Amino acid sequence: MRMAISSALLGAMICAGACFAYRPVAVAPTAGSRVRIVLRSATAVAAFAAGREDVRRSYPGVLEASGRIEAAAGDTVAVRLGELRTAAGAVPDVADQVALLPAAEISRIEQRRFQAGTTLLAGVGLSALAFAAYVMLLVVVLTKAV
Repeated sequence: MRMAISSALLGAMICAGACFAYRPVAVAPTAGSRVRIVLRSATAVAAFAAGREDVRRSYPGVLEASGRIEAAAGDTVAVRLGELRTAAGAVPDVADQVALLPAAEISRIEQRRFQAGTTLLAGVGLSALAFAAYVMLLVVVLTKAV
């Protein structure tokens, strides 16, 4: 029984980390919000390492950026990057850089939100699966012991 409870708790913890989704927002998210920003077309994006504003890099053909909002002005949104994506895929080595995204090129902003219902459903399903495996193991052990 102890193994079943441990398995259920482990399954719930694994599922809890995966139950986030990006949802479109009507107003600009506040600083610190985790977002995904989809651009209207392939755009050149300037980025710099935090504390090194004098060293900027330009990344051409960016279609999407995800990370945390640092600040927003009328014509630019500053995002601490988690990832930049182009048509070819993810751009390497951009994590923790601050990207300056032109507001005129932003198609939509999606905010990362926790999905309690999906997490609960996944946790219950995984717990049921772990319990069924435990019962099957118990049946096999008891039938071999007889």
